[in-house]
Amino acid sequence: MRIPYISALLGLTGMLALQTFLPAQAATFDLSKLKNIKARPIESDTRLDLLGLPIEQQGYTAFFNPNPLALDNGHDDISLNASGNGAPYYVTGRQSSPEEPASGSTKTSTVTAIAGFPTLSNYLASNGISFDSLGFGFGQKNYNEFTKTWNLGEDKLGQDWFASQDSTVEERIYKANPNDVEAFLTFGTQKIVSLGYFDIYTALDYGATKSPFDDIETAFTDLVKGTKVNGLDPLADGLATALLKDVADAGDYLQVVILDTAPDDTNITQGNDFIAINLRFLGSVRVARLVPENSPALGLLVFGALYLTPQLKKVKLKIKQ
Repeated sequence: MRIPYISALLGLTGMLALQTFLPAQAATFDLSKLKNIKARPIESDTRLDLLGLPIEQQGYTAFFNPNPLALDNGHDDISLNASGNGAPYYVTGRQSSPEEPASGSTKTSTVTAIAGFPTLSNYLASNGISFDSLGFGFGQKNYNEFTKTWNLGEDKLGQDWFASQDSTVEERIYKANPNDVEAFLTFGTQKIVSLGYFDIYTALDYGATKSPFDDIETAFTDLVKGTKVNGLDPLADGLATALLKDVADAGDYLQVVILDTAPDDTNITQGNDFIAINLRFLGSVRVARLVPENSPALGLLVFGALYLTPQLKKVKLKIKQ
């Protein structure tokens, strides 16, 4: 997402409107520029494509403490050609956003297409279920404990994020206590498959100029395995079983990958003492096969791709004191 930092909340609407209608920057992140994050995204013929729009009470939320002296205010970007956007300290799915009033969301995104997954596709067709009844979500388990979602930890350069004034690239690692957060696939409002825990890796390239419109980025997760949620009704249970059979047949692991593709619809809000930026979630969950550590692929821990336009990058607002 290409939204430069704004020094105050007032006047933000006009800036967002201007940038929303600027043409997309067609670019691909050069993964060879990553020096600290070892995992990599991979391609897959078996995937669930996803989209979550803020206007539909979906997407994901980057948020932070507006107090510039607070640890969870996030950090300023220092990379070559950085446009001054900084890093939001927290990230969560829209259903767990701190905004007030609450969005009423139950998930982060909706399935827009299915590639592969023959057993799942047959089950959907046999039971008259549309694929857009499926979705994906991630966030803290207790909606009220916003600070327990994925975050930048101590927010230390060289530990939680990596950057240099001599390079246009910044790498960030968002982590959480695995017991405090969850990632899942849904059927309607039901969680049917748990995706366990993963770190979220995000990488930014600020491009050849200070303009945010030549910036590109990507984000992706560690490899995980999906497990069926207990206590499902027969229809949902059969759906989860079919989905997991295809996962086992195609690679046994899942990965989420986030790619920067275009400016996106975004809204800024406040709540529970945070500034929150609701972003479009565009991407996919992909099935991946574990690659041995001694392979040329360096043992990529990869599972499913999310092509998410809004990113975990420079979407932090700086508030005037």
